[in-house]
Amino acid sequence: MSEEIILPELLEMRTAHLVTIGSEGFCQLNAHYQEGRRTEMTLDTRGSLALFGSFTSADYVASQRLRRRMMYYHMEAFRKVDVIATPTTGITAPRIPPSALKGESDYIVSAKLMQFIVAGNLLGFPAITVPVGHDKQGLPIGLQLIGRPWGEASLLRVASAVEELCLKRRNRPSTFYDILKT
Repeated sequence: MSEEIILPELLEMRTAHLVTIGSEGFCQLNAHYQEGRRTEMTLDTRGSLALFGSFTSADYVASQRLRRRMMYYHMEAFRKVDVIATPTTGITAPRIPPSALKGESDYIVSAKLMQFIVAGNLLGFPAITVPVGHDKQGLPIGLQLIGRPWGEASLLRVASAVEELCLKRRNRPSTFYDILKT
């Protein structure tokens, strides 16, 4: 049985995620940057550090307050449902151009790709993505399943059942690398 739930403040949660992860990343990498090792970092990383370094301690504290509120909203949702299902990404998989190997920051694409994965990352809920099909170009589409704290066993059972249901209709993407055989 499925039930629709509404989780408020999802856009704000994405902002809190950016500030939290960015601030923590900045704290880890800034020492390397300051001691002259910035040339070892890609342009993307240096650009991100410039953005992350602009966050204040007040921004970080506000993000943690919002994180706590989002935890409450999700735990209330888990009173009604065992698993929260969302798309894995906000867009189907984009093609990766060869120039990306040198580094590229497409923050619009990145935001769409990360649109739905924030709850698992910021709030620490177990989550898994299951391949459920492909788009017209043969690129994969995933379904993300988010479970309650310590609910990994149930989450894995649901993921296995969903994957089994979708397996017969799923084709391999047009570009596929079997990492288990390499």
